[in-house]
Amino acid sequence: MYIYKDEGSQTIPKGSRNFRLSKTNLIKRNMTKRRFIRLSKEQKSLLIALLIGDGTISSNYVFKLSHSPLQREYLEWKVGLLNKYGIKNNGVKEYISKCGYNTGKSVLCSQMSLTPTIKALRGSVYTPKKTITRKLLEWLNPLGLAIWYMDDGCINVNTSKQRSSIQHTIKIATCVDDSTIKTIINYFDEVWGIHFRPFKEGRNTYSIASSSELDCEKFIKIIKPYIEQVPSFLYKIRKDLTKEEFIKLQESGSEVRDIIF
Repeated sequence: MYIYKDEGSQTIPKGSRNFRLSKTNLIKRNMTKRRFIRLSKEQKSLLIALLIGDGTISSNYVFKLSHSPLQREYLEWKVGLLNKYGIKNNGVKEYISKCGYNTGKSVLCSQMSLTPTIKALRGSVYTPKKTITRKLLEWLNPLGLAIWYMDDGCINVNTSKQRSSIQHTIKIATCVDDSTIKTIINYFDEVWGIHFRPFKEGRNTYSIASSSELDCEKFIKIIKPYIEQVPSFLYKIRKDLTKEEFIKLQESGSEVRDIIF
């Protein structure tokens, strides 16, 4: 006769009413566990933001974040976000790259294995290469925009010879085709009320730049609270100076809050 053993180690004959009730309870518990591991909206938004920028998902479904040693603070901040939102990761690791343009150089990374979530993400984003769709963009919140900008964006500070006027332009290196760049531009216009224009990066690839000083200011207002959490990235929202001049001033211990937006 087949038997079933419940959590209390009580042996129950198969076919009895108690067996059926215990089996039902076990099924309910398993269903509860499956519901428990479903990602929240905030978790999904964070993962998508990390993927749109510098994140990658390998063919064996390992979600990896990689940065140079100079960006340790930034990667530690990202890992802190993963921990805050309960997304398992292996912390910050360092290795010597054996391939690509970083061959022989030290690389910092963090990895996540969230199958089946990552499997689903890879299937929808890599078609076959990483593709940015409107559906994907709709998941981004202000934190997601900040991550995308810190990964792939910069600010151009254009000054007149007499420094009598300064113009600022936000650029995000999307490096996508004509159809995708239109999708991204329409997204910013319709969702955030910020106007971007396309500019050519290479053969049939385009990136985006803010259309006016007002658009630049509106974008920075959204992302500033998050960039302020990573002091080494404050140069990305500077009002004046070159990137090198700003970082040198910052490293000297001088106050830079007055020269950021």
